[in-house]
Amino acid sequence: MSGRRRFSWTPLQIDKLNKVITILNELKAYRPLTLRQVYYQLVGKGYIENKVSEYGMLSRLLKQARLEGYIPWEWIEDRVRAYHDLTGWSGAEAFIEASLEGFLDGYQRDLLQSQNVYLEIWIEKDALSSIFTRVARPYTVPVVVCRGFSSVSFLNDYRERLKYQRSKAPVLLYFGDFDPSGVEMLEAMKITLINELKLPNVTFSRVALLEDDIYEYRLPHSPEALKKTDTRASKHIAEYGELAVELDALRPDILEAKIREAIEAWLFNKDSFKQEQAKQLEEIDKLDRLRAYIREQAQIFLSNT
Repeated sequence: MSGRRRFSWTPLQIDKLNKVITILNELKAYRPLTLRQVYYQLVGKGYIENKVSEYGMLSRLLKQARLEGYIPWEWIEDRVRAYHDLTGWSGAEAFIEASLEGFLDGYQRDLLQSQNVYLEIWIEKDALSSIFTRVARPYTVPVVVCRGFSSVSFLNDYRERLKYQRSKAPVLLYFGDFDPSGVEMLEAMKITLINELKLPNVTFSRVALLEDDIYEYRLPHSPEALKKTDTRASKHIAEYGELAVELDALRPDILEAKIREAIEAWLFNKDSFKQEQAKQLEEIDKLDRLRAYIREQAQIFLSNT
């Protein structure tokens, strides 16, 4: 913060802001981060206490820091709320130009089509989905955000997807909070999928959070997760004690490594995977040549209209 006017910031606020900036720089490969991710990193390093009032303090501090330019807006992201752009185009030419920019881009061959398993990654929180999709995309593994206890309609959609994968063994890799709801969610899904939707052959693997993760990485307790009036909380406390931690508490790099390791553990045929990657490169080359030809023709068309 040297060289900047400090406005009405107190020395304590400046100290906390500098610690936040340090964390954001340490995790620059994973920016933008969410408020909750930054919070848990501060708690994990012992910079702030793990309580609701500190979370509110951090929210206000990050707001002011971005308003005053100490932290770039693009470093922090709200992944819960979304903007749906429904605006139109200024004209047909603008639409053609924009379409040509992305024409035939983004091709991805199914690199797991030669494997004998069908993988999906299910995550409890949409706020972390960007980390999961970044890791899963090179393997072409679908990422499913289940957000709470899944409806039977949502689970039936999974059953429908499996109809196209009949020759493969279905594997569901689950990532969720280690709290009363986070633990029960996977169990509830198992019951519905196996007993009610008649999918007895699905392999369920809870990858994170595990109880061991909490101790190994010294993850901070989630102060809001244990509501004593919740019947699930009573069961959770009886089995695990007052141990409740959010998935967001894991450092992004550790979470990323867990996702990658979980996927690769199920890639039994590494040679087939490499062969699919080689075929993809050949197909991308063909698409590049076709794209160049179409763009050339489109430019001729535009120049003559």
